Order: sequence, then C-alpha cells, then structure tokens
Amino acid sequence: MKVAAGRIFFEHCSTQAQAMVADLQWALLEADGSWSAPPQACDLAVYAHDAYRPEFAEQIVQLPTLRWLHTEDAGVDGPFYDAIRAKGAMLTNSPGTNAPEVAEFAFSLLLWSAKRLGALQMQQQQHRWEKLALESLSDKTLLIVGLGAIGGRLATFAKSFGMRVFGIRQAAERVADVDQQGTLADLPQFLSAADFVVLALPATPATNGIIDRTALACMQPTATLINVGRGTLIDLSALQEALATGRLYQACLDVLPTEPWPADDPLWDLPNLFLTPHNASSSPLYLPRVAEIWLDNLRRYVRGQALLQRVF
Repeated sequence: MKVAAGRIFFEHCSTQAQAMVADLQWALLEADGSWSAPPQACDLAVYAHDAYRPEFAEQIVQLPTLRWLHTEDAGVDGPFYDAIRAKGAMLTNSPGTNAPEVAEFAFSLLLWSAKRLGALQMQQQQHRWEKLALESLSDKTLLIVGLGAIGGRLATFAKSFGMRVFGIRQAAERVADVDQQGTLADLPQFLSAADFVVLALPATPATNGIIDRTALACMQPTATLINVGRGTLIDLSALQEALATGRLYQACLDVLPTEPWPADDPLWDLPNLFLTPHNASSSPLYLPRVAEIWLDNLRRYVRGQALLQRVF
C-alpha cells in the first residue's frame, strides 16, 4: 500500500499511520515540487494541506492504480473530482473541518463592512484624521444562504451581536439561531430584507449562478454581499455592473470561479469590492482535523469497513 501526500501531512500523521499499516509506503510532494519517490504506484492519495496544489492534482489524476482519494475539501465539484470519479476510485472528504475558521472569516467581513475598517485604514495611510459614520450590527438583518456547518456557526455569531438572522436551506430541519428559514424558492424575498448576504453553500446545478442580475436587483442598494462558498455561485459580470453603478454597496469575495484570479482583470480595481485569495479556512487547527478523519478512515480501509464521509 502506497500513499501520495504532502511532506508536512506525512510528518504530522505518519507515526499513527505506520502503527496501523507497518509496511505503508509514501510518495511525498516536497515544498520545491519534487517527489520523495515516484508516485505512479500509489493506490491512496491525500489531497490536503501542503499537497493541495495544482501539481499534486495533475499527478493524481494520472495514477493508474488509484483506489481511494481523501480531500480536505468539503465541496467536491469541478473537473478534478469528475476525473477521480471517472477513474472508479473512492472519494472521501472533510466536511466541517474548516467551518469554525470560515465562519469567523465571514463574520469578520461583516464587521469590516459595518465599521468601515478599509476606509479608516486608507485614512491612516493618507495621514488624515477624520471621523466616519459607522454602522451598528444590532439593527441589521443577515441572510445566510447555506445553513450547513459554516452557516449554522455564523448564525450563532450574528445572534450574539443582536442581529436578525434569515437562512436559506433545502432541508426542512430548523437551524438554531435562525429567525426565519426558507428554501431557494424564497431567495428573492429574503434578499430584499437583508443588509448582509453571506453565501456559504456548495456549487451544484441548482446553486450555480444563483446571484445573477435578477437576484442582485432584489437586494437593497445598501447591502453587502459576502461569498465564502464557491466562485460559481455569482454571475461576476452582473456583480461588477451592480458595484460599478452603485446598485450594490459592497461585496467581499474569498472564492472565485478561476483561482488564482487573473492579475489583469478589472475586478481587482473596483473600490467597493474586497478580494481575498480563498484564505478563509487558513488555521493551524485545519491540518489536525483533516488528518483525524483520514486516519480514522485508514483504519477502516485496512479492516475492510465502510469509509466515513464517502462521496462516491
């Protein structure tokens, strides 16, 4: 049995893994892009932490012997995962492992917007002392589109600040700290009531492009749109037009349909758009959480038991 992974991931969990499989072999992607051993014979792969890189993904889809891939991703859409499915390999993922940090990041963007921290920092850079009118959160409404692990935690944060919380979820179960809950069919009316809209849902045929011109027209011109879900959820040309014309106050995007986003794209220069490089999940706690899921599944794998968090 041979595993393709990143060097840091290996250093974190190899002792526990070898205790389960004494003859376990490794092909490790190094920081410089080289491999510690040829990965061609690997039947297992871990697409996580320091191996979460294009050069790793490109190699993994070519493995003729791949039987099981574990990924740090919660959402598993896109060509890479389509290729893994086509190979007939199993895929397990890591839902919820980044939820605390992504929820924290999303809420920090609410505060950044309401307290105009970007404008205040710009004034400091200009050596300008000028008080600005700031907003309170306690009289505002937050709409969370996607009430999974991230959205549910975000709802709790918002309620602790006295906000009214609306949520969109396809499942019927109620979520704590959400005042009003609906489905995607209710999105237009919920958008019209929201001061802040946070997208925290995966990309599916039903959710791709849900924030289009029609949806943006439903939003208040004073609203802020925050996306920590998937880049394909928003029609970027419609968003750019709304921001440029003042139809929407502000947007904060941590995910984009193409990553890295092209450096020469005009989206970078919109003054009321805050772009971050898919950074919301960054945390020293992320690796241990993902590794714990993988180690649990490795134990199951060698015992012939069903894997947890199996996607296909």
